[in-house]
Amino acid sequence: MTWCYTFGNVHSSQMMETLKLSPEILEWAADQSGSTLEEIARKISNRRAAVITRGELTTAEAVKFSKFAGVPFGYLFLDSPPDHRKLPLADFRTLVEPVPLSKDFYATFDDIEFKQNWYRTYLQNEQVAPLDFVGRFASKQSNAIVIAKDIRHTLSISDDEIQAQKNADALYSLMASRAEANGILIFKNGIVGNNTRRALSVKEFRGFVISDRYAPAIFINGVDAPTAWVFTLAHELAHIWLGESGISDMSPSSEDKHERFCNAIAAEVLIPSEKFLALWDAVDGDVDRKMEFVRSHTKVSTYVIARRALEMGRISRDYYNQLYK
Repeated sequence: MTWCYTFGNVHSSQMMETLKLSPEILEWAADQSGSTLEEIARKISNRRAAVITRGELTTAEAVKFSKFAGVPFGYLFLDSPPDHRKLPLADFRTLVEPVPLSKDFYATFDDIEFKQNWYRTYLQNEQVAPLDFVGRFASKQSNAIVIAKDIRHTLSISDDEIQAQKNADALYSLMASRAEANGILIFKNGIVGNNTRRALSVKEFRGFVISDRYAPAIFINGVDAPTAWVFTLAHELAHIWLGESGISDMSPSSEDKHERFCNAIAAEVLIPSEKFLALWDAVDGDVDRKMEFVRSHTKVSTYVIARRALEMGRISRDYYNQLYK
């Protein structure tokens, strides 16, 4: 049976009619809002919560359920949950069990994509030339050092400027402003739109990038720490220089060779090899002391420093794995 309700035309008698809905559908709908079926049932009616969780709702209660869950009213009458939406980007997250992308991610992506599409259309109508750095290394066999140098040169970021920043927040602001000055759209938010009750999850994603020759866009999950914003931004810049769109995996344990390559580019952008070695060798002492000295002069995370130390042969793989197991 196909149900079609137009709320404005539903009579009061119909609003009191008892419907039999699938508890599976109700659980799925509740999950879309980050709530449980029981929580939404209690919001509708404490007295009838148990009945509602069994799928026995009046039309009026179903309307409220749709509103609380944030799903179209007609979806409540499906026999089974709809197929997962096709991912609009490459998913570089390589965890064995990556957190499924939620309604919050898709709402965020749709918002950024809408703005990015509008800006691209505006630039094309104004006959603005495409950005030559987007995909500059898409078909070239270049190493991380070469690509990182090109990113730093394009954004006019120097070692002295990085060291002069008070903290990671200031370094992020510097890098973001330079990227924006070169035509890259930068967004950072920790919630869905302006909804303070819908916080984004770092476990789900730290950032994503839309690579486009006219209006490349980067989104940073603002729930993360400022040091993570810095690395995520550098990582997503690497994807733009490679001409790729995707949801990124910046984790130290990433098994994807391509993501490890982007991590290497990001680390080189933040601490060039020569700079790292100079700082590392400038202080005597154990590894922890050296890492703290480098961190104090670069405003980046210990992960980036440890990665550099591993690449430069200053710490062992076992030591590195102990830090990030």
